[in-house]
Amino acid sequence: MAFLNILFLPMLFLIGIITIYDDFKCGKVKNKWIIFGACWGIGIILFFLIWYFIASPVTNFYYFNILNYPPDYEVIVFTVSLSYLLKCILNMTIALIISFLMWKFDVWAAGDAKLFVVYSILLPMTFYWKSFFSFFPSFVLMINIFIPIFIYLLIGSVLYYLKFIYLRIKNKSQDNFLEKKQESKTDKRKKILEIIKNMLIMIIAFVGLFLIIKLFQNPIEKYTSVNIFSIQVLIFAVVIIFSNSVIKFLMKPTVFKIVIALVAILVCYGLIYSYDSTLETIYRTLIMMTIFIIILTIFRRMIDFHVLKTDVREVKIEDIKPRMSLVEGIMEEIKRDKKFYNKYIGRFYPGGLMPDQVETVKKWIKNNKEKMKTVEIYKPFPFVPWMFIGVIITIILKGSIFHLIQNLF
Repeated sequence: MAFLNILFLPMLFLIGIITIYDDFKCGKVKNKWIIFGACWGIGIILFFLIWYFIASPVTNFYYFNILNYPPDYEVIVFTVSLSYLLKCILNMTIALIISFLMWKFDVWAAGDAKLFVVYSILLPMTFYWKSFFSFFPSFVLMINIFIPIFIYLLIGSVLYYLKFIYLRIKNKSQDNFLEKKQESKTDKRKKILEIIKNMLIMIIAFVGLFLIIKLFQNPIEKYTSVNIFSIQVLIFAVVIIFSNSVIKFLMKPTVFKIVIALVAILVCYGLIYSYDSTLETIYRTLIMMTIFIIILTIFRRMIDFHVLKTDVREVKIEDIKPRMSLVEGIMEEIKRDKKFYNKYIGRFYPGGLMPDQVETVKKWIKNNKEKMKTVEIYKPFPFVPWMFIGVIITIILKGSIFHLIQNLF
């Protein structure tokens, strides 16, 4: 399959370098490069798929009718494995669906979602072999994109928080620098209760998930050929990457009731089927997920604090432009004005304000926030370079960062 690397990798690196340049220069991923990369990759896959079915008669015709080789000459027919090609198509399809859902749930902008699909098409399957998710190999690539970003933000947050504490201790008059809003005890209590509620919902949901894995481990491995460790990696990766979206989904009353009912059924079934094993699974899951979610919550809070203090700037109302991302506070206020939001906004996108939303937002702020002269916006985060870093990591490791950590320990 080395020849596939020759066909795919140069285009992969070309698209990566050009999109990074465009992102720094224009602040967006141009569709022409997305289309070019996708057409290149899909074209090659379709060519070899068609060639698989016509390779034998075409090759025989060439050797025996054109070159006039003797009938007893042994012809070598070159094709690419059909199973490999079908896996490429399946992976591409799932990448498209996952990218759309991530855009829909505001995890990333439309350009980033489309670029991920292109990378999924252009990165050969041979670079996933150490940690292969048979149903969606490119999930390895997604892990290698988001985990370095999380680590980068976490390190930045820790360093900033240490600086914050140092300045608090050194000179309490530094409040102009720190500008920490005073919260009432009621507000603090509400926030703490909200955090605890979210943690409990996550823990209950994951008790159910790990019970399913434990109770149905043998049929899962037998009929799907999916490694149980890969499923566990998938679960933890989803929690880290999509924690906010997962919590919002589980918080819906109907979903929460369904989850509680399913977990109760699973617990009852497990206690009847295998009492000791089920109790052990519940106990271990409660301990593991409680520690994991507490640590993750602390990390998330530190990252949010760091972003709020370093990645937010103020602009005048009249200077609001397309692709600017308003901070959560002002967006939530606009969303609460449901009649206005549904009629004139519809949706705030991860990539920032759309051109037709700018004047509408300005008008709303001027009408509802008469004293407000400036508005806070997030500084743009260079996501495209991190995606290419994830590609490089995948090529080097030929697997995910999680599997590298597992092998080290």
